[in-house]
Amino acid sequence: MTSNSDDSYVEISVNETPVNRQISEIACSPNLKHVAALHENNDISLWSIVSQEELLTKIKTINIDNISRNEKIVSIRRILRIFAISDNKQVSISLDRIDPYNFKIFDFETPDKEIKLKFPDWQKEIDILSFRDNGNIIMVNAKYYRAYVFSIKGKDNMKWVCKSMVELQYFKKIYITTKGKLILFNDTIYEIMMWDIEKLSVETRILIDWNRTLESVEISDDEKLFVVCAKNEETMETSLYVYSTETGINLASMQTKLGIDRFHLIASQKGERLLIINISKKRYSLLDPYHLKNPISASSLFENIKDKQIQEPYIIKSDKLIYTIDGEVLIEKLVDNDWVECLRKKLKDTNSITAPSEMTIETITKIINYKIYEPFRNEFEGKFLKWSLELIDGSVKLIANKLKTSIKKELYILPLFYVDANNFIVHCEVLENDDFVTITRIGVIIWTYKLFGIKMHYYWNDWNDRLENFVFEMTLFKSLFKDWKPGRILPVSNYETILKNLDIEFGKEKAYLFEVFLKDNITEEFYLTCYGKDLMEALIKQKDDKLIRFFGQSCIDKCILNNNHLISRISLLSIIFENFNELSNTHPSFIASTLSSIEFVVPGNIVNTDSTSSYISSYGKYCHLSKTSYLDILFPNIWNPFISFFQRCQKYVNQVSHSSNHSSVVLAIPLPNFVSYPKEYKNFWNEFWHPKPNCFTYLSNNQFKYELYKHINGEALLDFKWNTYGRKYYLTIWAIYTIFLGSFIIVSTLSDNISWFYQQILLYIIIILGFWHLFIEFRQLLIYSPLNYLLSSWNYLDLAATISTTATSIYWLKNGSASTWAITFSTLFVEIKFIIFFRPIKFFGIYLAMIMNTVDRVISFLIIFGFLTLAFAHSLHLLLRSASETSRDSSINMFGQFGSAIIASYYMMITGDTDPVSFWISNENIVIMILMIMVSFFMLIYLMNLFIGILSEIVSNGNHELAYLALKREIIVEIELLYMLPYQRRKKNWFPYVIFYECDTIKLRDHILDIQYNKRPGDKMPYFSKKLKEVLLLSEEHEQIEEIIEKDFTKVYKYMKGLPTCEYLKELIKDLPTHNDIKDLKKLIEDLKTNK
Repeated sequence: MTSNSDDSYVEISVNETPVNRQISEIACSPNLKHVAALHENNDISLWSIVSQEELLTKIKTINIDNISRNEKIVSIRRILRIFAISDNKQVSISLDRIDPYNFKIFDFETPDKEIKLKFPDWQKEIDILSFRDNGNIIMVNAKYYRAYVFSIKGKDNMKWVCKSMVELQYFKKIYITTKGKLILFNDTIYEIMMWDIEKLSVETRILIDWNRTLESVEISDDEKLFVVCAKNEETMETSLYVYSTETGINLASMQTKLGIDRFHLIASQKGERLLIINISKKRYSLLDPYHLKNPISASSLFENIKDKQIQEPYIIKSDKLIYTIDGEVLIEKLVDNDWVECLRKKLKDTNSITAPSEMTIETITKIINYKIYEPFRNEFEGKFLKWSLELIDGSVKLIANKLKTSIKKELYILPLFYVDANNFIVHCEVLENDDFVTITRIGVIIWTYKLFGIKMHYYWNDWNDRLENFVFEMTLFKSLFKDWKPGRILPVSNYETILKNLDIEFGKEKAYLFEVFLKDNITEEFYLTCYGKDLMEALIKQKDDKLIRFFGQSCIDKCILNNNHLISRISLLSIIFENFNELSNTHPSFIASTLSSIEFVVPGNIVNTDSTSSYISSYGKYCHLSKTSYLDILFPNIWNPFISFFQRCQKYVNQVSHSSNHSSVVLAIPLPNFVSYPKEYKNFWNEFWHPKPNCFTYLSNNQFKYELYKHINGEALLDFKWNTYGRKYYLTIWAIYTIFLGSFIIVSTLSDNISWFYQQILLYIIIILGFWHLFIEFRQLLIYSPLNYLLSSWNYLDLAATISTTATSIYWLKNGSASTWAITFSTLFVEIKFIIFFRPIKFFGIYLAMIMNTVDRVISFLIIFGFLTLAFAHSLHLLLRSASETSRDSSINMFGQFGSAIIASYYMMITGDTDPVSFWISNENIVIMILMIMVSFFMLIYLMNLFIGILSEIVSNGNHELAYLALKREIIVEIELLYMLPYQRRKKNWFPYVIFYECDTIKLRDHILDIQYNKRPGDKMPYFSKKLKEVLLLSEEHEQIEEIIEKDFTKVYKYMKGLPTCEYLKELIKDLPTHNDIKDLKKLIEDLKTNK
C-alpha cells in the first residue's frame, strides 16, 4: 500500500510580488469558480471570478520546485495530464519523482499543510487527474488501466480517501468530464465509450471510421452532444463527427482538408453552434452541429479580445473564453444574452437553429396552453424572415419573404376537405429561430424556410385517425406536451396521424404535404437520426410494408459513401434492428433482404498477411469496466505473465493446427445492439425469472431463426460468443453433469462393492445435482412458453434423464435398494444425454443436429405409424386371444395379452418376420390371412418405403451446416438466459455494440463467388464495397462479367433491331383484306360460276 507520508520534500513558497512570466498552462475548476495558471518559472497563480461578473482577480501566487509539465510523454503510450484545480482551491501538479507518488495536491489557502492521500494498492504513478463538479477526484493509471475515485473526508478538506477503484481493461486515449464521465477510445475497433464511473454503466457507445487517428473530442455542457475530430494520415483529411450521447447515432459529419486546431460547442441553451478555430490562419467558423454545412465566419465574436485573436493556452467553457496575455489571465463572454439576434444580424448566420432555445420552447408551450388566442394577424416578422398569410380563392396561402431581399416562397396549406378557409388558422406566431408555428383546425404545425421553398417541419395531433373526422377543441392540444421534458430537440411529430392521412390534398395545386413531409422524414439525416426510431415504430404499427422497405433502404444508403461503408454511420441501422423482434415476425422478407445486403461490411482496407487464425476469428478488444478485486491488487505481476503465456500457447496451437500462414481481412457484423440486453431492468428477481430477451435470444422462439445463419456474419457471431464465454460455461455445465452421471454409474454398477455409507454420499450428490437440473428445466419452462418448451425434442430427453435418475436415487436412499428396471432405464437415459453433450463439437454436432432435426420433422409420421401399429396389435389380440382359436399353450401365445401383442406387432412390422403368427396361418383361417396381406402390403411395403424415402429426402436436401449452427445457437441462448446472472448479461465485452472479425481472404473470396454465381438463390445480392473489391481483387472479374452481359445484351439488341417495328406491322395489317373484301370476293366467284 502507498503510504500517505511524503518522504520526498517539495518546497512550496508564496510569492508576494511575483513577476508575470509567460503562462504555459491554465486550468479552470469544474463549476468555473477559479482558474489556475502555470507559469514558465514554476509559479502557479490562482485567479477567481468576482461575483458573477466576467472579471478574474488574482488571489495568490506560489512557487513549487520539481514540477513536471502536463502533456509530458512518459512513454510511447502514456501522456501526463495532472494539472487541475477544484472549486475549493485545491490544485494538483505533477512532479519529477516517484516516491511516494508522482504528483502532489495542495490547498492554495494553506499551501504548506500536507493533504493526506492514500491509495489502496501499491501504484505510485498517476497519468491523468481531474476534479469533479461534486468535489471528488478521478485519477487514472494508464499503465495498468486502472481508475481511482477519491472523496474528501473531514471538515478541513485536508484528507482524501479512495472511494472506489475501477479496472478499465484497455484504452488508447482517455478523457474525463466534469460530471464524472470517462470517455475511452479503443483503437483496435475504433470505438468510443462514455462511462459513468460511479454507476459503472455505459452512457453511449459510438464508432468512428477506420484508418483515422483520433485527434480530440468535445462534449456539450449538458453532455448530450458529443463531437469527435479524427484525421486520415494518408489523405491528410480531417473528419468531424457529431453524435447524440442519448442514442449513440451519428447526427452529422463532415470532411475537410482545412486545418482544425480546436473546436467547441457553445450556446447549448440558446441556439447551439459548433465553433471551429484555426489559430495559425486566424480562422473562426460557426456551424449548426446537426448539419455541419455552410460555415459562417465568427471573427466578430473575438472583437473584444486583445489583438483580435486568441493564442494557446485558452479554455472555452460555459460560453466563456478564458485566455492569457502577458502573464495575465482574462475572461470574456462569447455568447450574448440575445444570442439568436447576434447570429442573425451581427454574424449574418441564416442557417437553421436545430436545437431550440429556451425561449422557443417556452413560446410553443405558451401558445398551446393559451385559453384565449389573440386576434388574427396575417403578417409576422422574425429575425431574417417575414411570414404572411393570404386568403385566395377559398384557400390559405403561406408566404415567406427573406428580409431586405426579393426572395419569396409560397405554399398553399389548406386541406381540400376543409372548406372554411377563414377559420382554418386559429393562431400563429414566429419563433425565435424564424420558424413559423400555426395552430390550425387539423393540428399544430411548424413551418420552416429552405432554399427550395417552405416545408412542414413538425406536425402534432394525437388524433390517430382520419382528419375529416377530427373536431377541433382548444383543450385537445394541451395534452400534447404534458409529458414532454424540454430537451435538445422538439417532440416527435405524430406519425400515426400522418400515416393515416397521406392521401389528403392541400390547396388548389392538390399537393400531398403529408406525403412530402413523411418522405423528408425518411430521407433527410436530421429527421432520420433524431426521430427515426419513433417513425419505424409507427410504420410497424401501421404494417406498411412498402414504406418500411423504403425506410430501411434509406438507412442503408446513409451508411454508404463513395461506394464504401461508413462505420461511423452503422449506428443508423440500430433503428431497424432495435425493432428486430417485431419486423422478423411481420415483415420477414424485409429483414432477410436487409441481412443479405449488409453481409460484407469492410471497415478498412486492412489485410493481415501473416494470420494464423482459423477461417473466422474474433478481432479487436472489447472492454467492460468493473470494480477492482483483491486479485487485481495482489497478483497483477503474476496474473499478467500467466495471461501472456496462455496467449503465446494459443498462438502456437493455431500455428500448429494451421500449417501455413494466410492472409485475412477484417469485417464487421453491422447489427448495432443486436446482442446487447436492455441496460435497465426492474429488479434482480424479476430479471432472474423473466429475463428480457435481446434480438439474438428472441430468434429461439421465432420462425426466422435460421435466416441469420445463412450469412457469414451469423457464423462469425456464434464464433465470437462461443469463444468469449460460451465455451467456458458449457464446459462447466458438462463437468457438473459428468459428476451427476458418474455418481449414478458408480453406485448402480458397483453397488455390491461399495459400502452403504459411500453409496449414501453418492446418492446425495445425485439428488442435489438432480434437483439443480430440474430447477434449470423449470426456469426454462418459465422463460420460454410451455408450448415452445414441449416442441423441443431435447427437452424430453433432459426430463427423462433427470427425473428418472433423481427419482430412482431418492427411492434407493429411502429403501436401501431400487428395482433393476428403474436403474436400467435411468442409466440408459442419463448416458444418452451425456452423448448429446458432444453437439457443440462440429465433428459430432453436424450428425447429432441431423438426427434431432430429422426427428422433429418426421414426428407426425411416427405418431401415425404408432397408431397403425396399435390398431394392428389390437386386431390380432382380439383374433388370437381365445383358447378356442388355438391349441397352443397360452404361455407362448404373444397375442394373449394386449401389451405383448403390441410388441409382437411392432416387431413384425419392422422386420417383416411372421413367426409370431405363423401357427395360425392356414387355408381354414381366412381372416388372419386377409389381415396379414393388408398389413404386409400397406405397412411393410408402402409405409416403410415411404418412411425411408422421407428420411432420404431430409438427409440429402437438408442444410446440415445450418442445422448445426442453429443447434449451437440454442446452446448459447440457454447459457445466456438460464446460467447467467443479470449483471453478467450487461457486460459490454461479452455483448458488444458491434462485433468485428477476421476472415480468411481465400475462403471469403470463394464464398462471394458462390453468391455471384447464384448458388444462394432467393436471397438479395449483397452490396460489394470498393474496399472489399480491392482487398479480394474482385474488380477485374466484375468487369469481365459486366462485359459478358453487355456483349450478350448487344447481340439481343441487334437481333431485336432487325425485327419489324410496330408501325411496319400496322401498315402491313392495313394492306390485308378485310371481312367485306372477302365477302365481295366470294360474291364475285359465285357470279363467275353462274356466268359459266
